[in-house]
Amino acid sequence: MIDRFIKENKNCLSGAEVAILEGWKESFEGIFEVKSVDEVTVRLYNLIDEAEYIATSNVGKQGLKRFSTGEFVITRLVPLDDIYLLSGVSFRYPSEARSMLEEEALKIVKSNLPASLGKNKEKWAQGWQMQKKLRNEFISYFKDEIIVVAGEKLQETMEGFLTYYTEKTKSKLSESEKAKYAGLKSTLSVPEKLATADSASVIFDETEGLKTYTDFKLFMETFKNPNLIKDEEYKEVIMGYLWSDTISPLPFRKMVERYPENARKVFATLFNKRNWSNEKDFPALMRKYKGAFLKEKPKPTVIPAVQKIRYEKSKR
Repeated sequence: MIDRFIKENKNCLSGAEVAILEGWKESFEGIFEVKSVDEVTVRLYNLIDEAEYIATSNVGKQGLKRFSTGEFVITRLVPLDDIYLLSGVSFRYPSEARSMLEEEALKIVKSNLPASLGKNKEKWAQGWQMQKKLRNEFISYFKDEIIVVAGEKLQETMEGFLTYYTEKTKSKLSESEKAKYAGLKSTLSVPEKLATADSASVIFDETEGLKTYTDFKLFMETFKNPNLIKDEEYKEVIMGYLWSDTISPLPFRKMVERYPENARKVFATLFNKRNWSNEKDFPALMRKYKGAFLKEKPKPTVIPAVQKIRYEKSKR
């Protein structure tokens, strides 16, 4: 909506106004502790991403009088260069509400892990580093970034990898550190849709992280043997992936990278375009069907834990 407004009013907006509107796309809500307040700014600590923010109000010092050091506030921040603008209604809580709000912050982190990154540059860097390390171990264990197994075997397969990774990590710890993990078993929960599928697959991409799919066996077989696209069953799988609003360009991109000529033949047949070009037509295809994904900012799927909140909980 913001992009459309900017496009429709580009002749009426100044560069500064466009920058402000662009900032709204990066706005976010948080649970903040008020660290300090002066006449023009308030210093806030976000319990969700563990980062500090200097914010101001669009009505000046009058808008900051309501804040008191030590209290908590749930509000939205809009980035403006090196400072943030308080936006919308702010819900204030006394310092005695710390425990309740820390519980809420932990719930948010558990249900929406990328939220724990926020604007915390250190956590973003840690997240990418951790994802790269885990991906390297995934490839070392499976000998590929893509695995395809029977759905009923997916949990066992992934738990095998997690056990391998955990034991390898523990082997580098001191004896006292190892004791903390005694009896720890690596487990995970696989959604029923994957567990009951004829085939389930995992792709561990460098940027998008770990993604799971059903019917990927048929999907990949089509690109291994382009003649299969003439079979209605295989065609339906390819088009299903293309139409899905929950599947990013990733599986298509991997097939074009692995089987470029076969991919060209698949798309040429699928769209009745003999002179199909992967270099020209494939990006256009992704923009048409997967445009929303292309606009998203990449986020690591391996998220550093919110250490302070967990530490506080462990002491209770």
